Amino acid sequence: MEKHQLDVLSDTGTIYNIVSTSEAIPDNSQPKLDTLAKKAAHLRCILEKDFKACDIKWSLFVAAAFSFRYESCLRPFPPAFLKNGVKDMDELLSVVSDVPALDLVLEQLINLEDLSKVSDIIHLLFYVLVRLKEPALKTLQPDSYDQILSYVDSIEAAPRPQYIFQVLSTSKSNAEQKWKDLAKNHNILYAYHGSHLENFYSMLSFSVQQHLNKQCTMVGNGLYLTSELSASLPYSRGGFGWGASCIGGHISCVALCELIDAPEGINYQKPSSNEGYSGDTGRAGYDRHTADRRPAAHYIVTNSDLIRVRYILVYAKQPTLMRFPTTSGNRHNERGLCQWVSRHKLFSILLGYGLMLATIGFANNQPIQHYYESILSKFDFKS
Repeated sequence: MEKHQLDVLSDTGTIYNIVSTSEAIPDNSQPKLDTLAKKAAHLRCILEKDFKACDIKWSLFVAAAFSFRYESCLRPFPPAFLKNGVKDMDELLSVVSDVPALDLVLEQLINLEDLSKVSDIIHLLFYVLVRLKEPALKTLQPDSYDQILSYVDSIEAAPRPQYIFQVLSTSKSNAEQKWKDLAKNHNILYAYHGSHLENFYSMLSFSVQQHLNKQCTMVGNGLYLTSELSASLPYSRGGFGWGASCIGGHISCVALCELIDAPEGINYQKPSSNEGYSGDTGRAGYDRHTADRRPAAHYIVTNSDLIRVRYILVYAKQPTLMRFPTTSGNRHNERGLCQWVSRHKLFSILLGYGLMLATIGFANNQPIQHYYESILSKFDFKS
């Protein structure tokens, strides 16, 4: 299969509803994969390569899309849903709601049947899972979890995550090269960062950002990182990602990050022992797995450029058994009422309440009861 080199995402963007060109990557700046069959082939390839990594990445996108803070956390934004520079969230959420379980998507991609009838789904999945390949996620095996967690010497016990995904950047990544340049002649630390679920989609592309973390601490404002996983978990508020996920519909995430120990960018509380190692990532033999391990260290980072997310720890409830069919015969028919109710929740509640009051009123109305009894008597029923 022909390999296409994709452009690296820009590290700049905006939190406003009017989208900048760096926030939503336009299709004309990318390799031409304009045919639906080509997109389906690429999508099938990446799903078969690492299914769970695709599942969690899509779940993080869905969580950001359904967040009331989508203007800040849904970055990069799919350019197909921009109308004159304005985000068309109604149309985007409509397509997101139509996406079935990825195993069913893969089955239809293998059969190559009626792709045109689910073209909107294929285009959106292609953008999130294929077009946004920088950085990539890799599913790690459970037998490697202890090694990953040992990169940070934590004092307190913490729950073991159900899944750990490695965050991989290409050698051509501008953000990665910038971080390596900053890391020269500095120590490198591993630390945990907890955040709301809807923030992780943007965090993958733009790293940890201050505007996504509004909490203040006793030692000042900034991005809070710690060597204690148990201290990060309270900040990782669980949320509903994607109901058809094989990982789980309700999940929470913690980022395991590499942090440059630059005094001008960190206010920290740490032990006086263990000075760490030289963070010259450009030297031969550099191995981030030998990173400094400082017990009970807490960091308030004021410069987000010092942070790179290396692993995503996922805590999940039991996955849902719900699976949605991909047959298109009734796909658009079924979504009509459900989409209307989801977009008019308050009116639906008031309508239901009114129907309940009407039912109670009819049940207590004597003329209606007499009429009902007369009808039953015609069929020899006793009231």
